[in-house]
This record gives sequence, structure tokens and C-alpha cells, in this order.
Amino acid sequence: MKELQKKANELRKDIVTMICKSKSGHPGGSLSIIDIMTVLYFDEMNIDNPKDPNRDRFILSKGHAAPALYAVLAEKGFIDKKELNTLRQYGSILQGHPDMKKVTGVEISTGSLGQGLSVANGMALSAKISDKSYRVYVALGDGELQEGQVWEAA
Repeated sequence: MKELQKKANELRKDIVTMICKSKSGHPGGSLSIIDIMTVLYFDEMNIDNPKDPNRDRFILSKGHAAPALYAVLAEKGFIDKKELNTLRQYGSILQGHPDMKKVTGVEISTGSLGQGLSVANGMALSAKISDKSYRVYVALGDGELQEGQVWEAA
């Protein structure tokens, strides 16, 4: 438990540093999810290889919390830690919302409110139909909970 707390604190520093350096971003959303992401990525999920088809999946529906996801992915070694210094800069792979085509470990590009739960449901259903054992986790923000798509997915 102490190791996870220590790791979460280091990730908080990375988040604040990224956002301060970029002079742009949403610290609240990233800081509010980092404890959960730390437990998932460093204790709970099977996600040591982002290309493994049997890996667990994490969907960050609240895309504005991308700095938290980037910090975790860098700590896992999926992206170079030096990339964290480029958050939201022109030409950077680390933009304001995660892009699955540019960042290893990002399962879906998010930002449109409410889409994450539907995508996570589809991934979980695919695992069930294919008799796979991977798990799917999704984090939604309070600002998207009233979206119709969330209620349809639920």
C-alpha cells in the first residue's frame, strides 16, 4: 500500500509539472483520478504489454484528464517520460485529449462527453463473446454523467 501511495504522489507531481509547463489543462480531473489509476495500472490490471490482445483495458472517458493517463503510461514505460514535457504543444503526441493513434496504451480517443461507457461495454461484450478473460475498466467524469449515451450504455 505504501508503494502505491508513493507512486501516486510521484504521478501527481508529473501531472502538475505537465500542466504548469504547458500553461494549459485541467488539473482537477487528472488529480481526482490518479489514485484509482495507480491502483489499476500498478496493482490490479494485467497491462504490462499494451499490444497483448489479452490485456485488461482502461477507458478514460473523461478525456480532459489526459495528463493523468499520460503520467501513468510514461511510468509504465509505454511512452518516453521526456514526452511529458511536451503536453499540449504543437506537434506533440500528448494533446489535450488522448489520441489512440499517437499514444501507445491509449485504448480509445476520448473527449466527446459520454462515449466511454458505450465503448467499454462493447469491449467487455467482445471479451465475453470471444471467451476472453480480460477485464475492461472505465472512468467517467461527473460532467458527462447526464449524457444520454451514458444512460443508454448503463
